[in-house]
Amino acid sequence: MSEWSVGNAGRHAIWLLPAVKSHLKSAGLDISQVDLFAVAVGPGSFTGLRIGISTVKGLAWPLGKKAVGVSTLAALAMNVPFSSRLVCPVLDARKGEVYSALYDTSQGFPCAVLEDSAMTPAALISEISKRGLGGSIVFLGSGLGVYSKVIEEGVSGAVLATGLSLVRASVIGGLAFERSGEAVDPAALTPAYLRRSEAEIKFG
Repeated sequence: MSEWSVGNAGRHAIWLLPAVKSHLKSAGLDISQVDLFAVAVGPGSFTGLRIGISTVKGLAWPLGKKAVGVSTLAALAMNVPFSSRLVCPVLDARKGEVYSALYDTSQGFPCAVLEDSAMTPAALISEISKRGLGGSIVFLGSGLGVYSKVIEEGVSGAVLATGLSLVRASVIGGLAFERSGEAVDPAALTPAYLRRSEAEIKFG
């Protein structure tokens, strides 16, 4: 297995394709040897999702290869595999909301207990309380940088895994491989925005 992780590298248009080329070279592979493409389809930054999905479409389609779209939140939850607690990935969605879900990872893969959603932190806490799940959840993700205090105060016994906010490429690939039977023509990949963009809201 070969994996590269890139931090704040600047504009995707500048580094993404050169990074793919360098990664393949370091692994001794040609792009034609890739049998299945995988990409995180969201939720997340609208621009980032569009660029990532467009890149995979551009790489896979000319080769006649298929692709699998993977939930960003499911991949994030897999930072805590085989957990005896439910895992709640939290991303800051701006505008006072989070992208979040609840996953059971006890079997080594993410099984959704609460589907990926955009909601206020209060609504997330209410949903957890309504289901009687307080005290049995690990929270992780970049959204903790904004809402950790709200979560701690709202969810009894919450465990905050503040250092586990990176979505791993190897996890995206692994989840895609497990779902290879669901692979689609790359043209069929679509972002999971979960809510409307600013332009859609502004212009109706």
